[in-house]
Amino acid sequence: MGIDPVTEAERRWHIQLKRKSGDEYVGPCPFCNAGEDRFHVWQDRGNYWCRQCDAKGWLDEDKDLSDHERRIRELEARQRAVERKQAEHEQRLSVLERMHASNDHLRYFHNMEVHTEAIEYWDSQGMTLQTIDDYLLGYCPRCPTDNRGRPSYTIPVMAYGKLWNIRHRLIGADNSDKYRPHLAGLPAMLFNADNLARDTDTMLIVEGEKKSIVVAQTGFPNVALMGKSGFQPEWARKFARFNTVVVALDPDAEAQAVEIASQFKGRGRVALLPGKVDDLIVQFGASREDIEWFIRMARPI
Repeated sequence: MGIDPVTEAERRWHIQLKRKSGDEYVGPCPFCNAGEDRFHVWQDRGNYWCRQCDAKGWLDEDKDLSDHERRIRELEARQRAVERKQAEHEQRLSVLERMHASNDHLRYFHNMEVHTEAIEYWDSQGMTLQTIDDYLLGYCPRCPTDNRGRPSYTIPVMAYGKLWNIRHRLIGADNSDKYRPHLAGLPAMLFNADNLARDTDTMLIVEGEKKSIVVAQTGFPNVALMGKSGFQPEWARKFARFNTVVVALDPDAEAQAVEIASQFKGRGRVALLPGKVDDLIVQFGASREDIEWFIRMARPI
């Protein structure tokens, strides 16, 4: 190839890349300025790609161009990134406006007056009747996200007094396809996000809405990721008010937990749990004091 792609990318765009794994390096995107790990460069192959704005190319494909021609190409790439970002933003706004105006979650909540078996399900997951009411947990007999029309249990995603999403837990689906958003194109966000305004010294980050609800019911302020890889680096500033941020993901997600905790400038900790936190509480009878011990023993990052 004649050039080192990582060195060339850092020189060309004045960014700093760090190794993610193997020959893959990541850093902030020079086109859309997204995050600290959205822009990927592969050293062996010499290609780059941004998973935020989809800018892509090969670092050696323009090595024979003049500086002027290279600048023109980079300006065109930046313009395409801006246009993509604007189009995605407008699409998200349109979908969010539909969600904010929706009352579907209330309909699903009231469905349980007829489908009492759904109340039994939520009870089996450790939810009290008060929690079911507080979170407006529900049941959808024919899930709109499924072309087979299977039923789903529903969890509204509320924040700042608005409905942002409804998470459907599809009955009969495998684990990889179990949770679905109410509408396509909705932005990623934290569940229980209103807790970020709480006056507390410690904030927990857990994985999944059900875990978040059970942990909150046990008495611990927390927010939840919608998937263990769902933390956005720009969210770290939302935790600035807390002295300690404890990341308590599932046991198989320690690497992701460490990566998340490292973004809180010395305030992050990783709780090493022997099982899923809601299972510990609901199935194995872990007390508040037991969970408190795991939080206290969390490893500083």
